[in-house]
Amino acid sequence: MNAFDASKNTRPMTFADIDGRPVTVRPYYDAGLARNVVELVVHGATVRLSGGIIPSFTEGLSMAALVGEIENALTGNPTTLGK
Repeated sequence: MNAFDASKNTRPMTFADIDGRPVTVRPYYDAGLARNVVELVVHGATVRLSGGIIPSFTEGLSMAALVGEIENALTGNPTTLGK
């Protein structure tokens, strides 16, 4: 089952945060867990998330972003993304 080694076969996806700092996401093979996980690097800090928690993480992140953008719109500071 180790024929697919995510850390060697998959390119990371890199983009910049709102301050221009790099954010990288990639699948990563964790030998200690003997499974692929998602590695997230934000401004030099690395976290590895198991696929089992990704739906909860994504839901929490989406909710925080939605609530933040609603407040921004209500306070007269809407996002400029997409303009």
